[in-house]
Amino acid sequence: MLSDGWRKRDEDNPMQDLLQDYASDLRKLHDVFHSELTATAEELSKAMGVYAQRSEAALASMMEKVSARGVELEASAAARLNQFRGLPANGGLPDVDDGPLADSPTNADRERIVTAAERAVADGLHVETDGDRKPQPIRQITLVKSEPAA
Repeated sequence: MLSDGWRKRDEDNPMQDLLQDYASDLRKLHDVFHSELTATAEELSKAMGVYAQRSEAALASMMEKVSARGVELEASAAARLNQFRGLPANGGLPDVDDGPLADSPTNADRERIVTAAERAVADGLHVETDGDRKPQPIRQITLVKSEPAA
């Protein structure tokens, strides 16, 4: 009989009904929020997958361009080296049977080139001399004592 009394008391208590409605509403909100959060996480996962694919494609494209540019730079460097050596810019080493090239530098030109290159290297390296190795004079530091502030 006590339990019947408590039940009747709970049914008549409007505050208890309010709390039960509040708890029910919270459960519904929790379920809705969880569903929305799950959907958002799935969308984000898909977007990250698309981003990763695009990033990989962009990286592959960039690497192809870099590789092609590297080949171009290598060919350009080889052409300049050939020009420096007195060879045609677009050719390789001449055949032995071809004879000397018409525009190859003479011995005097080679001597000037070698001298200029040696001078440039020496200037660039700032060659040390014995005068540079002399120790610097030691400076004397004077110690000045001051009176304590009054």
